[in-house]
Amino acid sequence: MSEWLKFLQKAETKDFIQTHINSDINKLLLNPPSVITPFAKEVAAQIKARQKAKRKLDDWASNFDLVFPPPISVEQASSKQTAEYKKSILSGKHLVDLTGGMGADTLALSEQFESTTYVEKQEDLVEIFKHNCDVLDKSINIQCATAESYLDQNHRLDRSFFFYLDPARRDEEKNKVFNLEDCSPNIVELQTQLKRIGGNVLVKLSPFLDIKLTLKKIDHIKEVHVVSVKNECKEVLILIDYSIDDEPEIRTINLTEAGQSFNFKFSEENTSQATLSTVKKYILEPNASILKAGAFNQAAVHYKVEKLHAHTHLYTSETLIPNWPGRVFEVIQAKVDKNTIAEFSKNGYINVMTRNYPMSPADLKKKYKVKDGGEFFLIGFIDMSKKNNLLITKKVNPAND
Repeated sequence: MSEWLKFLQKAETKDFIQTHINSDINKLLLNPPSVITPFAKEVAAQIKARQKAKRKLDDWASNFDLVFPPPISVEQASSKQTAEYKKSILSGKHLVDLTGGMGADTLALSEQFESTTYVEKQEDLVEIFKHNCDVLDKSINIQCATAESYLDQNHRLDRSFFFYLDPARRDEEKNKVFNLEDCSPNIVELQTQLKRIGGNVLVKLSPFLDIKLTLKKIDHIKEVHVVSVKNECKEVLILIDYSIDDEPEIRTINLTEAGQSFNFKFSEENTSQATLSTVKKYILEPNASILKAGAFNQAAVHYKVEKLHAHTHLYTSETLIPNWPGRVFEVIQAKVDKNTIAEFSKNGYINVMTRNYPMSPADLKKKYKVKDGGEFFLIGFIDMSKKNNLLITKKVNPAND
Protein backbone atom coordinates (compact mmCIF):
# COMPACT_ATOMS: atom_id res chain seq x y z
CA MET A 1 0.00 0.00 0.00
CA SER A 2 1.27 3.49 -0.87
CA GLU A 3 2.63 5.59 1.99
CA TRP A 4 0.26 8.48 1.18
CA LEU A 5 -2.73 6.15 1.41
CA LYS A 6 -1.54 4.76 4.76
CA PHE A 7 -1.14 8.34 5.99
CA LEU A 8 -4.68 9.28 4.96
CA GLN A 9 -6.06 6.35 6.97
CA LYS A 10 -4.44 7.45 10.24
CA ALA A 11 -6.91 8.55 12.91
CA GLU A 12 -5.23 11.94 13.44
CA THR A 13 -5.27 12.62 9.67
CA LYS A 14 -8.98 11.82 9.39
CA ASP A 15 -9.67 14.02 12.43
CA PHE A 16 -7.74 16.87 10.82
CA ILE A 17 -9.71 16.54 7.56
CA GLN A 18 -13.01 16.50 9.41
CA THR A 19 -12.06 19.52 11.52
CA HIS A 20 -10.89 21.52 8.49
CA ILE A 21 -13.55 20.35 6.04
CA ASN A 22 -14.66 23.94 5.30
CA SER A 23 -11.17 25.46 5.27
CA ASP A 24 -9.56 27.34 2.39
CA ILE A 25 -7.01 24.79 1.19
CA ASN A 26 -4.81 27.45 -0.43
CA LYS A 27 -4.33 29.11 2.94
CA LEU A 28 -3.82 25.71 4.52
CA LEU A 29 -0.99 24.88 2.12
CA LEU A 30 0.80 28.19 2.74
CA ASN A 31 1.64 27.14 6.27
CA PRO A 32 0.61 23.49 6.77
CA PRO A 33 0.48 22.23 10.38
CA SER A 34 3.06 19.64 11.35
CA VAL A 35 0.38 16.95 11.68
CA ILE A 36 -0.03 16.88 7.88
CA THR A 37 3.34 18.14 6.58
CA PRO A 38 4.53 14.78 5.21
CA PHE A 39 1.54 14.70 2.81
CA ALA A 40 0.02 18.19 3.02
CA LYS A 41 -0.95 18.27 -0.69
CA GLU A 42 -2.72 14.92 -0.43
CA VAL A 43 -4.64 16.03 2.66
CA ALA A 44 -5.60 19.32 0.99
CA ALA A 45 -6.84 17.36 -2.05
CA GLN A 46 -9.01 15.24 0.26
CA ILE A 47 -10.60 18.37 1.72
CA LYS A 48 -11.19 19.90 -1.71
CA ALA A 49 -12.67 16.66 -3.07
CA ARG A 50 -15.06 16.38 -0.12
CA GLN A 51 -16.14 19.97 -0.60
CA LYS A 52 -17.01 19.16 -4.22
CA ALA A 53 -18.80 15.96 -3.21
CA LYS A 54 -20.92 17.51 -0.46
CA ARG A 55 -23.84 18.43 -2.73
CA LYS A 56 -23.87 15.46 -5.11
CA LEU A 57 -22.56 12.63 -2.90
CA ASP A 58 -23.39 13.58 0.67
CA ASP A 59 -23.17 9.98 1.92
CA TRP A 60 -19.58 9.77 0.66
CA ALA A 61 -18.64 13.22 1.94
CA SER A 62 -19.84 12.40 5.45
CA ASN A 63 -17.89 9.11 5.67
CA PHE A 64 -14.35 10.02 6.78
CA ASP A 65 -13.12 6.43 6.53
CA LEU A 66 -13.37 6.69 2.75
CA VAL A 67 -10.49 8.08 0.71
CA PHE A 68 -11.34 10.38 -2.17
CA PRO A 69 -9.69 10.40 -5.59
CA PRO A 70 -8.42 13.72 -7.04
CA PRO A 71 -11.11 16.45 -7.20
CA ILE A 72 -11.31 16.17 -11.01
CA SER A 73 -12.61 12.58 -10.63
CA VAL A 74 -15.24 13.80 -8.17
CA GLU A 75 -16.37 16.41 -10.72
CA GLN A 76 -17.17 13.73 -13.29
CA ALA A 77 -18.77 11.29 -10.84
CA SER A 78 -22.53 10.90 -11.01
CA SER A 79 -24.64 12.48 -8.31
CA LYS A 80 -26.63 10.30 -5.95
CA GLN A 81 -29.84 11.17 -7.83
CA THR A 82 -28.52 10.33 -11.30
CA ALA A 83 -26.87 7.14 -10.04
CA GLU A 84 -30.21 6.04 -8.62
CA TYR A 85 -31.83 6.77 -11.98
CA LYS A 86 -29.28 4.61 -13.79
CA LYS A 87 -30.05 1.78 -11.37
CA SER A 88 -33.67 1.92 -12.56
CA ILE A 89 -32.69 1.13 -16.17
CA LEU A 90 -29.88 -1.40 -15.61
CA SER A 91 -29.92 -4.94 -14.25
CA GLY A 92 -28.54 -8.36 -15.13
CA LYS A 93 -25.93 -11.01 -14.35
CA HIS A 94 -22.60 -9.31 -14.99
CA LEU A 95 -21.66 -5.63 -14.98
CA VAL A 96 -18.32 -4.36 -16.26
CA ASP A 97 -17.55 -0.71 -15.56
CA LEU A 98 -14.85 -0.02 -18.16
CA THR A 99 -14.04 3.46 -16.80
CA GLY A 100 -14.15 2.90 -13.03
CA GLY A 101 -12.73 6.23 -11.87
CA MET A 102 -14.02 7.21 -8.45
CA GLY A 103 -16.22 4.11 -8.42
CA ALA A 104 -19.42 5.79 -7.24
CA ASP A 105 -21.35 4.50 -10.26
CA THR A 106 -19.72 1.07 -10.01
CA LEU A 107 -20.87 0.64 -6.43
CA ALA A 108 -24.37 1.98 -7.06
CA LEU A 109 -24.96 -0.11 -10.19
CA SER A 110 -23.45 -3.26 -8.64
CA GLU A 111 -26.61 -3.58 -6.54
CA GLN A 112 -28.50 -4.47 -9.74
CA PHE A 113 -26.12 -7.28 -10.83
CA GLU A 114 -24.99 -10.67 -9.56
CA SER A 115 -21.31 -9.81 -10.16
CA THR A 116 -19.43 -6.59 -10.96
CA THR A 117 -16.02 -5.79 -12.42
CA TYR A 118 -14.31 -2.41 -12.00
CA VAL A 119 -11.77 -1.53 -14.71
CA GLU A 120 -9.49 1.51 -14.33
CA LYS A 121 -6.15 2.37 -15.96
CA GLN A 122 -4.81 4.69 -13.23
CA GLU A 123 -3.09 2.74 -10.46
CA ASP A 124 -3.78 5.39 -7.79
CA LEU A 125 -7.53 5.26 -8.48
CA VAL A 126 -7.45 1.46 -8.36
CA GLU A 127 -5.71 1.52 -4.99
CA ILE A 128 -8.20 4.03 -3.59
CA PHE A 129 -11.15 2.01 -4.85
CA LYS A 130 -9.78 -1.19 -3.28
CA HIS A 131 -9.55 0.63 0.05
CA ASN A 132 -13.08 2.03 -0.23
CA CYS A 133 -14.53 -1.38 -1.13
CA ASP A 134 -12.99 -2.75 2.09
CA VAL A 135 -14.48 0.12 4.09
CA LEU A 136 -17.92 -0.43 2.54
CA ASP A 137 -17.64 -4.24 2.66
CA LYS A 138 -18.27 -4.54 -1.08
CA SER A 139 -17.16 -7.52 -3.16
CA ILE A 140 -16.07 -6.14 -6.55
CA ASN A 141 -13.64 -7.69 -9.05
CA ILE A 142 -10.98 -5.00 -9.61
CA GLN A 143 -8.78 -4.77 -12.72
CA CYS A 144 -6.07 -2.21 -13.47
CA ALA A 145 -6.28 -1.90 -17.26
CA THR A 146 -7.51 0.31 -20.06
CA ALA A 147 -10.97 -0.41 -21.47
CA GLU A 148 -9.39 -1.51 -24.75
CA SER A 149 -6.88 -3.91 -23.21
CA TYR A 150 -9.48 -5.41 -20.87
CA LEU A 151 -11.82 -6.20 -23.78
CA ASP A 152 -8.94 -7.65 -25.81
CA GLN A 153 -7.68 -9.90 -23.02
CA ASN A 154 -11.04 -11.26 -21.85
CA HIS A 155 -12.35 -13.48 -24.63
CA ARG A 156 -14.95 -15.19 -22.44
CA LEU A 157 -17.10 -12.08 -22.31
CA ASP A 158 -20.49 -12.60 -23.97
CA ARG A 159 -24.00 -11.13 -24.24
CA SER A 160 -24.66 -11.78 -20.55
CA PHE A 161 -22.28 -8.91 -19.74
CA PHE A 162 -23.54 -5.34 -19.42
CA PHE A 163 -20.91 -2.68 -20.05
CA TYR A 164 -20.89 0.80 -18.54
CA LEU A 165 -18.64 3.66 -19.67
CA ASP A 166 -18.18 7.21 -18.48
CA PRO A 167 -15.41 8.47 -20.83
CA ALA A 168 -13.11 11.15 -19.42
CA ARG A 169 -14.09 14.52 -20.88
CA ARG A 170 -10.74 16.27 -20.40
CA ASP A 171 -7.61 16.11 -22.53
CA GLU A 172 -4.03 15.63 -21.33
CA GLU A 173 -3.84 19.34 -20.41
CA LYS A 174 -7.01 18.95 -18.28
CA ASN A 175 -9.08 21.04 -20.71
CA LYS A 176 -12.71 20.05 -21.22
CA VAL A 177 -13.61 18.28 -24.47
CA PHE A 178 -17.05 17.58 -25.89
CA ASN A 179 -16.57 15.57 -29.11
CA LEU A 180 -16.93 11.81 -28.70
CA GLU A 181 -13.64 11.19 -30.48
CA ASP A 182 -11.77 13.44 -28.03
CA CYS A 183 -12.99 11.62 -24.92
CA SER A 184 -11.07 8.76 -23.33
CA PRO A 185 -11.75 6.02 -24.19
CA ASN A 186 -12.92 6.91 -27.69
CA ILE A 187 -16.33 5.23 -27.74
CA VAL A 188 -16.55 5.58 -31.54
CA GLU A 189 -13.44 3.42 -31.99
CA LEU A 190 -14.34 1.12 -29.10
CA GLN A 191 -17.52 0.02 -30.92
CA THR A 192 -15.60 -2.65 -32.87
CA GLN A 193 -14.56 -4.47 -29.70
CA LEU A 194 -17.97 -4.08 -28.05
CA LYS A 195 -19.81 -5.35 -31.13
CA ARG A 196 -17.66 -8.49 -31.10
CA ILE A 197 -19.01 -9.33 -27.67
CA GLY A 198 -22.53 -8.18 -28.48
CA GLY A 199 -23.65 -7.18 -25.02
CA ASN A 200 -25.61 -4.15 -23.88
CA VAL A 201 -23.74 -0.92 -23.24
CA LEU A 202 -24.66 2.22 -21.31
CA VAL A 203 -22.52 5.30 -21.95
CA LYS A 204 -22.69 8.42 -19.82
CA LEU A 205 -21.90 11.56 -21.81
CA SER A 206 -21.74 15.32 -21.36
CA PRO A 207 -24.99 17.33 -21.12
CA PHE A 208 -23.51 19.49 -23.91
CA LEU A 209 -23.47 16.53 -26.29
CA ASP A 210 -24.93 16.95 -29.79
CA ILE A 211 -27.49 14.13 -29.67
CA LYS A 212 -28.28 13.96 -33.40
CA LEU A 213 -24.60 13.90 -34.32
CA THR A 214 -24.05 11.10 -31.80
CA LEU A 215 -26.77 9.01 -33.46
CA LYS A 216 -24.77 9.22 -36.69
CA LYS A 217 -21.53 8.10 -35.03
CA ILE A 218 -22.77 5.29 -32.76
CA ASP A 219 -24.65 2.25 -34.07
CA HIS A 220 -27.46 0.25 -32.47
CA ILE A 221 -28.57 2.93 -29.99
CA LYS A 222 -31.78 1.71 -28.40
CA GLU A 223 -32.51 4.68 -26.12
CA VAL A 224 -31.16 8.13 -25.35
CA HIS A 225 -31.85 9.35 -21.81
CA VAL A 226 -31.53 13.09 -21.22
CA VAL A 227 -31.36 13.45 -17.44
CA SER A 228 -31.88 16.65 -15.46
CA VAL A 229 -31.93 17.23 -11.71
CA LYS A 230 -34.29 19.99 -10.60
CA ASN A 231 -34.36 21.42 -14.13
CA GLU A 232 -30.59 21.42 -14.67
CA CYS A 233 -29.41 19.04 -17.39
CA LYS A 234 -26.73 16.81 -15.85
CA GLU A 235 -25.99 14.02 -18.31
CA VAL A 236 -26.95 12.29 -21.52
CA LEU A 237 -27.05 8.49 -21.45
CA ILE A 238 -27.00 6.31 -24.55
CA LEU A 239 -28.18 2.73 -24.20
CA ILE A 240 -26.76 0.45 -26.90
CA ASP A 241 -28.22 -2.94 -27.74
CA TYR A 242 -26.35 -4.78 -30.49
CA SER A 243 -29.31 -7.12 -31.11
CA ILE A 244 -31.50 -4.32 -32.51
CA ASP A 245 -31.22 -1.69 -35.22
CA ASP A 246 -34.37 0.42 -34.89
CA GLU A 247 -34.87 4.15 -34.43
CA PRO A 248 -33.97 5.02 -30.82
CA GLU A 249 -36.45 6.39 -28.35
CA ILE A 250 -35.50 9.71 -26.75
CA ARG A 251 -36.40 9.78 -23.07
CA THR A 252 -36.37 13.09 -21.23
CA ILE A 253 -36.27 12.91 -17.45
CA ASN A 254 -36.34 15.70 -14.88
CA LEU A 255 -35.62 14.36 -11.40
CA THR A 256 -37.79 16.50 -9.14
CA GLU A 257 -39.92 15.80 -6.10
CA ALA A 258 -42.85 14.88 -8.36
CA GLY A 259 -40.77 13.55 -11.27
CA GLN A 260 -41.20 14.49 -14.94
CA SER A 261 -40.73 12.38 -18.04
CA PHE A 262 -41.58 12.59 -21.73
CA ASN A 263 -40.57 10.17 -24.50
CA PHE A 264 -40.52 10.69 -28.26
CA LYS A 265 -38.67 9.84 -31.47
CA PHE A 266 -37.01 12.28 -33.83
CA SER A 267 -39.11 11.00 -36.74
CA GLU A 268 -42.21 12.06 -34.78
CA GLU A 269 -40.71 15.46 -34.02
CA ASN A 270 -39.82 16.00 -37.66
CA THR A 271 -43.31 15.19 -38.96
CA SER A 272 -45.38 17.05 -36.35
CA GLN A 273 -46.13 20.77 -36.24
CA ALA A 274 -47.08 22.91 -33.25
CA THR A 275 -49.93 25.39 -33.65
CA LEU A 276 -49.16 29.03 -32.87
CA SER A 277 -51.34 31.14 -30.59
CA THR A 278 -51.60 34.42 -28.76
CA VAL A 279 -51.19 34.42 -24.98
CA LYS A 280 -53.84 32.49 -23.05
CA LYS A 281 -54.37 31.98 -19.33
CA TYR A 282 -51.28 29.83 -18.72
CA ILE A 283 -47.69 29.89 -19.98
CA LEU A 284 -45.86 26.57 -20.03
CA GLU A 285 -42.07 26.22 -20.09
CA PRO A 286 -40.56 22.81 -20.99
CA ASN A 287 -37.97 21.44 -18.60
CA ALA A 288 -34.25 21.43 -19.40
CA SER A 289 -34.27 17.84 -20.70
CA ILE A 290 -36.99 18.54 -23.29
CA LEU A 291 -35.19 21.68 -24.43
CA LYS A 292 -31.91 19.76 -24.70
CA ALA A 293 -33.55 16.91 -26.65
CA GLY A 294 -35.42 19.30 -28.96
CA ALA A 295 -38.95 17.92 -28.50
CA PHE A 296 -40.47 21.29 -29.38
CA ASN A 297 -43.30 20.15 -31.66
CA GLN A 298 -43.95 16.81 -30.02
CA ALA A 299 -44.45 18.37 -26.58
CA ALA A 300 -47.05 20.75 -28.05
CA VAL A 301 -48.89 18.02 -29.95
CA HIS A 302 -48.84 15.49 -27.10
CA TYR A 303 -50.12 17.88 -24.43
CA LYS A 304 -52.45 19.76 -26.82
CA VAL A 305 -50.93 23.16 -26.16
CA GLU A 306 -49.86 25.93 -28.55
CA LYS A 307 -46.58 27.75 -29.08
CA LEU A 308 -46.18 31.50 -28.77
CA HIS A 309 -43.81 31.60 -31.78
CA ALA A 310 -42.08 28.98 -33.92
CA HIS A 311 -38.73 29.77 -32.26
CA THR A 312 -40.03 30.76 -28.83
CA HIS A 313 -40.04 27.57 -26.82
CA LEU A 314 -42.85 28.66 -24.55
CA TYR A 315 -46.36 27.28 -24.80
CA THR A 316 -49.79 28.53 -23.82
CA SER A 317 -53.12 27.04 -22.79
CA GLU A 318 -56.51 28.20 -21.55
CA THR A 319 -56.68 25.28 -19.12
CA LEU A 320 -54.20 23.87 -16.61
CA ILE A 321 -52.32 20.92 -18.13
CA PRO A 322 -51.85 18.05 -15.66
CA ASN A 323 -48.37 16.45 -15.54
CA TRP A 324 -46.79 19.07 -17.80
CA PRO A 325 -43.04 18.28 -17.90
CA GLY A 326 -41.78 21.69 -16.86
CA ARG A 327 -42.88 24.87 -15.15
CA VAL A 328 -46.35 26.41 -15.43
CA PHE A 329 -47.09 30.10 -14.98
CA GLU A 330 -50.44 31.82 -14.65
CA VAL A 331 -50.68 35.10 -16.56
CA ILE A 332 -51.38 37.95 -14.12
CA GLN A 333 -50.84 40.93 -16.40
CA ALA A 334 -50.61 40.76 -20.20
CA LYS A 335 -50.00 44.47 -20.82
CA VAL A 336 -46.78 45.46 -19.13
CA ASP A 337 -44.94 48.76 -18.84
CA LYS A 338 -42.51 50.36 -16.40
CA ASN A 339 -45.26 51.20 -13.91
CA THR A 340 -46.68 47.66 -14.03
CA ILE A 341 -43.28 46.16 -13.28
CA ALA A 342 -42.81 48.59 -10.38
CA GLU A 343 -46.21 47.54 -9.01
CA PHE A 344 -45.40 43.82 -9.02
CA SER A 345 -41.75 44.01 -7.97
CA LYS A 346 -41.97 44.41 -4.22
CA ASN A 347 -38.86 46.14 -2.88
CA GLY A 348 -37.36 45.84 -6.37
CA TYR A 349 -37.63 42.04 -6.59
CA ILE A 350 -39.20 40.12 -9.45
CA ASN A 351 -37.90 36.99 -11.21
CA VAL A 352 -36.88 37.66 -14.82
CA MET A 353 -36.64 35.17 -17.69
CA THR A 354 -36.53 35.53 -21.48
CA ARG A 355 -37.08 33.20 -24.43
CA ASN A 356 -36.30 34.32 -27.99
CA TYR A 357 -36.18 37.95 -26.85
CA PRO A 358 -33.75 40.70 -27.93
CA MET A 359 -32.73 41.49 -24.35
CA SER A 360 -31.15 39.11 -21.85
CA PRO A 361 -32.56 38.72 -18.33
CA ALA A 362 -29.57 40.72 -17.06
CA ASP A 363 -30.35 43.58 -19.47
CA LEU A 364 -34.02 43.60 -18.47
CA LYS A 365 -33.15 43.68 -14.79
CA LYS A 366 -30.78 46.57 -15.39
CA LYS A 367 -33.35 48.48 -17.46
CA TYR A 368 -36.12 48.18 -14.87
CA LYS A 369 -33.80 48.26 -11.84
CA VAL A 370 -34.99 44.96 -10.36
CA LYS A 371 -33.40 41.81 -8.95
CA ASP A 372 -34.51 38.17 -9.04
CA GLY A 373 -36.81 37.27 -6.16
CA GLY A 374 -40.37 37.38 -4.93
CA GLU A 375 -43.44 35.48 -6.15
CA PHE A 376 -43.91 37.07 -9.58
CA PHE A 377 -42.11 36.40 -12.87
CA LEU A 378 -41.44 38.86 -15.68
CA ILE A 379 -41.25 36.88 -18.93
CA GLY A 380 -39.93 38.38 -22.14
CA PHE A 381 -40.49 36.70 -25.52
CA ILE A 382 -41.28 37.24 -29.20
CA ASP A 383 -44.92 36.39 -29.98
CA MET A 384 -46.50 34.88 -33.10
CA SER A 385 -46.77 38.32 -34.73
CA LYS A 386 -42.99 38.72 -34.27
CA LYS A 387 -43.41 41.47 -31.67
CA ASN A 388 -41.52 41.77 -28.39
CA ASN A 389 -43.77 40.95 -25.46
CA LEU A 390 -43.58 41.11 -21.68
CA LEU A 391 -45.84 39.31 -19.22
CA ILE A 392 -46.27 39.38 -15.46
CA THR A 393 -46.90 35.81 -14.28
CA LYS A 394 -46.99 33.71 -11.16
CA LYS A 395 -45.71 30.15 -10.86
CA VAL A 396 -48.27 27.36 -10.50
CA ASN A 397 -47.37 24.30 -8.38
CA PRO A 398 -43.76 25.15 -7.50
CA ALA A 399 -43.34 21.70 -5.88
CA ASN A 400 -43.20 20.17 -9.38
CA ASP A 401 -40.05 22.12 -10.38
